[in-house]
Amino acid sequence: MHTEPDARPRPPALTAFLAAVMVCGAAVIVDACLTLPWARLNGYALLLAVFTIGSSRFAIKMPGRPATVSVSEVFVFVSVLLFGPAVPVLTVVLDGLYISVTQRDRRLYRTMFNVAEPAISTWAAAQAFFLMTGVTAGTGLATSMPALVPATVAMAGVFFLFNSGLTAMAVALENGISPYLVWRSHAWYLAVNYHAAASLATLAVSSGSRINFAVAGLVGPLLILSYVAYREASTRVDEAHQHVVDVEHLYRASVEMLAIAVDAKDQVTHGHIRRVQRHTLMVAAALGVTDSRELKAMEAGALLHDIGKLAVPDYVLNKPSALTVAEFETMKKHASMGARILTAVEFPYPIVPIVRHHHEQWDGRGYPDGLVGTEIPLGARILAVVDCFDALTSDRPYRPRLSDERAIAILQARKATFYDPDIVDRFIRLIPELHRRDAESGDDRDARASVVAGLSPSRQPEVAADDRLIGSLAIASTAAAQELVDERVGRIAGADALLFGVNTAQDTLLVAHATNRLREAGVSIAVPLGSGVSGWVAANRSAIRSAEASLDLGELAEALGVQACASVPVFVRADLFGVLTVYFADRRAAEEAIADVALLAQEVGLAIARGSVVLHARFPAAVGATIAAAS
Repeated sequence: MHTEPDARPRPPALTAFLAAVMVCGAAVIVDACLTLPWARLNGYALLLAVFTIGSSRFAIKMPGRPATVSVSEVFVFVSVLLFGPAVPVLTVVLDGLYISVTQRDRRLYRTMFNVAEPAISTWAAAQAFFLMTGVTAGTGLATSMPALVPATVAMAGVFFLFNSGLTAMAVALENGISPYLVWRSHAWYLAVNYHAAASLATLAVSSGSRINFAVAGLVGPLLILSYVAYREASTRVDEAHQHVVDVEHLYRASVEMLAIAVDAKDQVTHGHIRRVQRHTLMVAAALGVTDSRELKAMEAGALLHDIGKLAVPDYVLNKPSALTVAEFETMKKHASMGARILTAVEFPYPIVPIVRHHHEQWDGRGYPDGLVGTEIPLGARILAVVDCFDALTSDRPYRPRLSDERAIAILQARKATFYDPDIVDRFIRLIPELHRRDAESGDDRDARASVVAGLSPSRQPEVAADDRLIGSLAIASTAAAQELVDERVGRIAGADALLFGVNTAQDTLLVAHATNRLREAGVSIAVPLGSGVSGWVAANRSAIRSAEASLDLGELAEALGVQACASVPVFVRADLFGVLTVYFADRRAAEEAIADVALLAQEVGLAIARGSVVLHARFPAAVGATIAAAS
């Protein structure tokens, strides 16, 4: 058997193993050289050597396996039976050298292994045969067929164990994987091949010390036919395997495209789902999960766990504040809806339970089915912890990201209530390694693109002065609207306000008026429609009762000492003019003031309408263009 391991630096364990194999192989080769002069050689020895080396060139690659099989073992076993171990050992040594020279990878340690391993396997197989029969090597098989059967099985079995075992160990050590998994992947094929070869060899020489050409004449065509049939079958299996690989690649690409669509709707970056997928698999590995079906289910489930959000309205999904009871009930449906969508796909591994149950809670208070503890699928339990941490440490439309320390504290607080405590503990221990892997994959968490429109002056898009006039011109002729905002907001301790106008040319909100503490900073503030608090209010034409002030103001919110905001759309003659957002030092004040802010927004709209009418009488063309652009 010849393998095709990947080229990687040699680990110390591999070096020690190769050294042991090479020492044993050298001892076997020296023994063969010393005993060769006493072997009863004839023309068959050279003929069998030529057949062995020649037939190995026609090896067939095992479908989907890093190994090959050939008929050369028949000639090796015939040589063992006729001449003892010396001749076949030296033959396989020459064969190994020839293979190594003709391969592209000519590293010395691989060449030496390709020489030493077949020599050890052949020598051990020969010793097993002659020990079982009691016949002296090279004297002919003067024994009964019943005695040859167990000896032949022993010869093939020993050759199989040494050949497959040594090679599997070398491949496993070089690639850092389980030797058993490597061995198991091709053991059955090799066992059948070697036992068939040993049986044919025994039939061919069972009559004495020569080849039985009558038997060989019958067996030869069978070998050729078997080779041709197996090669054709192997080719077809390889083609089918390649087709499966292509289909799986297409399936993975389709799954990822669908996941990107979900993320685009949910206003998160594609890096989020990649991190969640990578972290989920790493936590699963740390927990000792090895089942391939379960791992594939987690891999796809991590990408598609929020697919049900396609059925959630955008205004609910990206609302930058707390959801109402009705909105939360709508949001909760995404878990069961996602399961319904994926059930129709008929995945070959259990993705649906992961998607359906990733919002279940350890204490049974989750949704949609209220599962408790280990009733929740393992993949869903892992995904819940991973997704929570990544969401907490990422910018979202409803809040800026948290530090790792605060996110870990939240996970700890929810341990054994929301989440599996063992998974939480294992995940927290893995966080440094997860960040290291993220950096290796080019996913620098400190450079994540924010989905929130942070509005500190240093992060604002530059806006032409003419564009700013669009938002402010409509109220430039009336001090009433400005005075109204200043007077009402001035009554609230620690509060400030921004009155935005819509610039449809750039799909942004521009500051039309700002109260005292925001007047200087307001010059550089521009909010894309749909982003932040004010942008969401403008896009959805719906008020926000209480939201994070930093979603609009960025670092400026902390500098001003404001925490929350209430935001209401401003309409002029039934058309959207912009948004009035009032920022408060106290969150409760923002919730309680929503009615007052809404009333103020109505009055501001009326004041703008009245002012634009007066201005229209003086400059009809300019005001007409202004109102059209603003609304």
